[in-house]
Amino acid sequence: ADNTTERRFRRGSWDGSEWEVLMDEVKQRIAELSVESSHHMSKQAKKQQRATFRDFMNTIVDDESPEEVVNWRGGKLTLNSWKEIIQLNFVRHCLQGGFQIQLMYNDTLHGVFGATFNASGTSLSQLEKRLYMSKTSEASKAADKAMTKQRRTRTNVKNHFLTADGDDL
Repeated sequence: ADNTTERRFRRGSWDGSEWEVLMDEVKQRIAELSVESSHHMSKQAKKQQRATFRDFMNTIVDDESPEEVVNWRGGKLTLNSWKEIIQLNFVRHCLQGGFQIQLMYNDTLHGVFGATFNASGTSLSQLEKRLYMSKTSEASKAADKAMTKQRRTRTNVKNHFLTADGDDL
């Protein structure tokens, strides 16, 4: 009797239960859907659909729990169950464009999802924001200068065959 009880309550195993046949059918159908693609869907939608079905397959067949990590300025949220992922997607859908702001400042969302939050990331003054994040900041100017140099070098390498002496590099 202990073996039957152990088998019945072992996570992810449907062997020997009344649900075994149904779960085999579900596994087979999800396996088919995980590789199926429709012509009327965009590439990105197809990619997302395949990834979702692969996650379902991993949960049902291999007993792997899903993991999703959401990062934002000043915090990090790690979700480890389908329940949490579905809750997050519902909140994301309801808040739409305000989702990131709510994750940054809403203590209720931090409590619901158990988010780690770094308060120092959001306490920049107006002057600090201008110094670090604006297009006229020193960091931005340095990145722009490096990108211009990289473009110029790439163009020179591409057009190197046009010069006879090769001294343009």
